Amino acid sequence: MNVDLGPPGGSVDARALLLRSGQALLAVVAGVLAASTLTPLLGEAALVLGFAAESAATAVFETIGNAAGFAVAGLLFLLYAGDMDLLRVRRPTRHDVAVIVVGSVALLGAGYAILAAFAAVGLTPSTNRVLSNPPLYFLAMVPLSFLTVAVGEELLFRGVVQGELGRALGPGGAIVGASLLFGLLHYLAGTGTPAERLVYVAVAALLGIGLGVAYEYTDNLVVPIVVHGAYNAVQYVMQYLSASGF
Repeated sequence: MNVDLGPPGGSVDARALLLRSGQALLAVVAGVLAASTLTPLLGEAALVLGFAAESAATAVFETIGNAAGFAVAGLLFLLYAGDMDLLRVRRPTRHDVAVIVVGSVALLGAGYAILAAFAAVGLTPSTNRVLSNPPLYFLAMVPLSFLTVAVGEELLFRGVVQGELGRALGPGGAIVGASLLFGLLHYLAGTGTPAERLVYVAVAALLGIGLGVAYEYTDNLVVPIVVHGAYNAVQYVMQYLSASGF
């Protein structure tokens, strides 16, 4: 566990901050571009295999393409930059498992609390575009949450972005910076008015802080991946039940 939350050496080096921030932004842009390329390609692959354009299977293929884009871009960036040491992955310990369980429950609770707080002041977030998919998509994504979206987004934002920013800002600044970029990504995924999308950005960014803290606390990327996957899986279950009329 890293308990030093300040910048390395106790002060921020402007040159290091500019370099690491530029690298983090470059990695995110590369991730978005890769996802934008692989998503339609996987969608076309689903059509070639005989699935209908609006089917749950095609939507799953597209989701896999989107997540793969983030993961591939993140890995290629680390290889190119020679920063593979930023990717801290190992088999979870008992302590990690305990953090996963507590973190998953806490993130779900925080999610509902944040939404309630915004609702109390008359603000509602936009909805994610994937919520327009058929019910079977949500059912399929319950187990796939841990292998697609969670892996791609956590590898890019916690593994790459938080890691790069940490070398200039320390863990605390890196968690905040990575979470802000993570939140901004959700502006593209949301549907609704600009104000609703900004609320969605804020919700995602605040939840991202929790994921960032889990990564920093355990020093194991598997932990935020599983916590993120569990959070999404619960949302998919709820959406499936709603869409199916339960």
